[in-house]
Amino acid sequence: MVVVDGHLRKRRYPRLHVEHPVFIEVLEERGAQGFSRTRSIGEGGCSFASPQDIGYLSLMKVSISLAGRVVTADGRAVYQLPKGDGYEVGVEFLRVSSEDRLHLRQLASTRSR
Repeated sequence: MVVVDGHLRKRRYPRLHVEHPVFIEVLEERGAQGFSRTRSIGEGGCSFASPQDIGYLSLMKVSISLAGRVVTADGRAVYQLPKGDGYEVGVEFLRVSSEDRLHLRQLASTRSR
């Protein structure tokens, strides 16, 4: 479950609370880019720590190192919460290859057992 605009919403895909290296590239002129670590990940999205304001609904390319391979997705920021000296950013995956989506699904099913 996640709270969005004061409403409780059930996730379509389960999330795992795991840390993996991630490279973020915000798709706008002079958009932010850099490395971070995931806080959670699932077939439908992920969250990560960011030292700067990414911007609600910003489009981005996300590359996550998972079990010896890199999963790449196009996504958008669906929430941004102040955390310490930065933000926790939630990303909804908009486009993921079939192969990468299968890898995410397998990771989630393996870890949730």
